[in-house]
Amino acid sequence: MKQIKKYTIVFILFTIVMISIMIYFYMRFKRIELLNNSKDLLSDLYSLNNGEYIIKDGYLYKDDKKITNKYYLDGNGRVLIDKYSNIKFYINTNNKCIYKSSLGRIKLLNNNCSGYKDIKVTYNKNNSVISFSSSIKNLEYKISNKNNFKGEWIKQDYKDNLVLRYYKDGDNYIWFKDEDGNISDVMKFNIDCLSTNTTKFDPNVFYCTGSTVVLDDYDWIVVEDTNEKIELMKKTPISEKLSQCLNVVDNNYCFYTKEANNTHRWSNSYINYYLNSSFYDKLSDDTKSIIIDFNICDDVNNFSCDNESCNGYTKEEIAYNNWKCNKYTKSKIKIISYFEFNTLYDKSSNKKILNGNYWAINSYEKDKGSSIQSNGEIYILEDLTRKMDVHPVISIIK
Repeated sequence: MKQIKKYTIVFILFTIVMISIMIYFYMRFKRIELLNNSKDLLSDLYSLNNGEYIIKDGYLYKDDKKITNKYYLDGNGRVLIDKYSNIKFYINTNNKCIYKSSLGRIKLLNNNCSGYKDIKVTYNKNNSVISFSSSIKNLEYKISNKNNFKGEWIKQDYKDNLVLRYYKDGDNYIWFKDEDGNISDVMKFNIDCLSTNTTKFDPNVFYCTGSTVVLDDYDWIVVEDTNEKIELMKKTPISEKLSQCLNVVDNNYCFYTKEANNTHRWSNSYINYYLNSSFYDKLSDDTKSIIIDFNICDDVNNFSCDNESCNGYTKEEIAYNNWKCNKYTKSKIKIISYFEFNTLYDKSSNKKILNGNYWAINSYEKDKGSSIQSNGEIYILEDLTRKMDVHPVISIIK
């Protein structure tokens, strides 16, 4: 009798285990089936136009019209395809929620969905400083100068508000993403650079191109201001008029005489020598400590920059224009390039401060240089032995 009772208990326990295993695998199968059906739905959604759709009793609708007769799953919910083709949806089915954020994976949750998860962000700005606040923390962001959802996601540690220093004027667009891949609506913002006139230089301020600042008791025109550095051109020329090359053969600089010539390049320009010795020595030690070297193309025989000589352009200008230079020379102080002057002239609200007749750094022919004219034009056949005004250009760390 005891033996029979023992077998009965074992059989009951075995039956309970088997039923539990069957229930587990059934539930597992249903879960896999729901996820597979959701993936099938997602695959079809990628072929649709942006807009909002409805899942009703397992079918896909838009504006109360059934899109296809394809049945996906037993459930109801909503689908949103944004203008960047990001897809999110939620579907309630048998007290479960099938959910996908804009950039996240499909998730199956053991509860009903209430709707999309929205990310609300507000911001305040002061010059180049922008403070973004949201009730959701650990947000990533991406910024573009067009409303195109392009760019890399950036993860930045912050406590209460995300504070950015941004130095690109004009319209900018920013998106935020939470840890689940939900994306905020696009936010449009612009940066208000500060237009100044003979104001003491402050490294924490974002200046408008063409503004003037005071550094070492000199007035400087802002050529370009970024989050890493600011480039400045001395507003008034130095007291000495200088030539690029000399009429003397026996020297270390470029020269042109009837008997012989030594081709001009920035590395052997007399202006380069003077600026990086005599004028450099007039700057304060504090300013000297934050000056950034320019890498200047010294490839005199390279005419691949828009079919013109690359001689005189900085490494940044070469890279920006997808040009090439095989040889560079370093200078702490230079003079303005054709490329820089055009940008400066276009952006300056007061073009009169750029008036004058002074040297530019480029040489478009082996024995001819370029200069800035009082009407804002570039003259490209300047005699390199001619003495003209010189406006030093420096770049300093912010």
